Amino acid sequence: MGIDTISYLILYSSLLAGIVTAWKTRFYQTALSLLVFSSIFAVFLRYAGGLFGTLVYGSPLAFLPAYLFYMQYERSPRKSSDDDRSVGDVIIGYLLVLFIVFLFKRAGAGWFLSLLMGYWVLYVLIIISYRDSRRVFYYAKVPFVLLSTGALVKEFGLQRGLIPFVMAYLVLFVLWLKFDLPELTKEPRLT
Repeated sequence: MGIDTISYLILYSSLLAGIVTAWKTRFYQTALSLLVFSSIFAVFLRYAGGLFGTLVYGSPLAFLPAYLFYMQYERSPRKSSDDDRSVGDVIIGYLLVLFIVFLFKRAGAGWFLSLLMGYWVLYVLIIISYRDSRRVFYYAKVPFVLLSTGALVKEFGLQRGLIPFVMAYLVLFVLWLKFDLPELTKEPRLT
């Protein structure tokens, strides 16, 4: 079995599992987190050229953005203060993002994959800085989907076998934006 065949098998099996999950739960975020993982994993599989290296190195790197996309908002039990944030933390965070992007780009990864691997650090900085905002927490997840789709298209090209997957991925994303996101960003009522 070739790398492309294994990649398509992973992509379409995760799409099927995601559609079944979304159909049963009427919640699209779980399906999208599966698709974020499988897209990144397939890109790493194509990039690494072998299943063993992808399982060892690509799985954790694909799991992290997928888990960050899957996470639900929980209000911090402690009050945030401006003393928690410092310019040094922000500078170190942005330098780490640039370092990760540079490292992946230097290793031969495409721009979308490099930016996606660097974005998780930026996402963590955003949710720490705006820990009291549900809206920021969920809207900051949008680049995970866009960058993983871009990385997939960049690595595979618009092949005939990939177009239905990308279209279904984008339809699930639009459904998440239309139905889940307004519900997730609403502040809960205290009764």
